[in-house]
Amino acid sequence: MLPRIFALIGAAGAALNAIVANHGYGGVKLAGFIMLRFAEYFIAAHLAYALLMLAGTEAFIRLDKPQEKPDKFWQWHLREVANVLCLYGRMNVEVSGREKLPEGSRYLMVCNHRSFFDPITTASALRDEELVYVSKPGNYRIPVAGKVMHKCGCLSLDRENNRKALQTVKQATEYINKDYASVVIYPEGTRSKGEKLIPFHAGSFKIAKRAGVPVVCTAIRNTEKVQHRFPFKSTDIYIDILEVIDADFVKNHSTKETAELAQSIIQAKLDAETEKEECISDK
Repeated sequence: MLPRIFALIGAAGAALNAIVANHGYGGVKLAGFIMLRFAEYFIAAHLAYALLMLAGTEAFIRLDKPQEKPDKFWQWHLREVANVLCLYGRMNVEVSGREKLPEGSRYLMVCNHRSFFDPITTASALRDEELVYVSKPGNYRIPVAGKVMHKCGCLSLDRENNRKALQTVKQATEYINKDYASVVIYPEGTRSKGEKLIPFHAGSFKIAKRAGVPVVCTAIRNTEKVQHRFPFKSTDIYIDILEVIDADFVKNHSTKETAELAQSIIQAKLDAETEKEECISDK
């Protein structure tokens, strides 16, 4: 929606400017004049929006004030900005297995972690889902973005502090139980560099166990390539919703067992895709 609004502002500004200026241009000169003015208003709309968000977050959002539940406006804003970043970052996001998402039930989504573009592409591609993300504390120190994440109900997980980590698990469980949102977490705890996953933290799965909800196993591919390809090449990103571990399994097994199962499901998909790519390159 935001790019359309910016384009509409650009078109309206260019048309109004052309009428008011009345240079008497015709043909190519008029077209060039309109295109230049469109570009000016289009860029100005982006800058104005960015400054408005900067002023708004700095003036009205405090990180030390607890966020009891996700704010609907800021969640919409986050999804819209994610859409803009995917569009301008030339990220073509394809989702498979969307039909596997539990209907009428909240869930814990676990995914491998390759890049800081992972939550951005997920927020854009799954914009119809009400999702909050669990992220490391350092991300909340990012100007503007950290405060927006806070208002969206995103949760900070400090794995070095067991007491704070437990508080995060409790709050995530509360979000699910009160039907505010489903929760997305990256159980590796950091970005994996190679093709093999870092062992999943079993503690991540306490959220599902406490809330009594299923675990959605998801694999994401190619987000780590964006920064190397942009701006000259587009990047095809794949989000594969693979399998849902039902709530009964989560309830009757330890978090370690659930973590190992989830990791094996995601690793199998990544291995299959790597093997497929190698076969194609050998031909």
